[in-house]
Amino acid sequence: MKAFRVVADSSCLIGLSQIKQFELLKELFLEIYIPEAVYDEVVIVGKGEPGSEETEVAVREGWILKRVVNDEVAVSALTTVLSKGESEVIVLCKEEGLDYALIDEKTARNMAEMMDVNTMGILGIIDLAIGKGSLLDKKKLVDQLMGSGFRISEKLYKRMFPDSG
Repeated sequence: MKAFRVVADSSCLIGLSQIKQFELLKELFLEIYIPEAVYDEVVIVGKGEPGSEETEVAVREGWILKRVVNDEVAVSALTTVLSKGESEVIVLCKEEGLDYALIDEKTARNMAEMMDVNTMGILGIIDLAIGKGSLLDKKKLVDQLMGSGFRISEKLYKRMFPDSG
């Protein structure tokens, strides 16, 4: 059963696309939103890159909903530290009363936490899918993510896969 209303940052859309798991968003979440800045970053600026076509199609089909952020002052304040996309994700999550901001970048996650916004990253999405019965090979997916440039600390990797080293 689907739960959680979420707003996604570009890193989650791109990363899930790179490991061919973009559809997990549709399978796991009740509602998925993206702010304008994320749409622009992934679909317009990133045209032809991983996640671009998938995001564009999902918005066109209506299972990812594009939203305008109202509080531009909050976005401006956050963009002193974060990207516009990350800033809009956090503010939109608060404005819409969503359950999670899907963000991977550590600084953005820390900022979201300070603003009482729950976060989940790609690893959390994979764990959620496995917890709901998906027969995914987490180590294989994490290795693919890392192979595509996604940064995961050696400490975290060893904690997730203690027998792999």
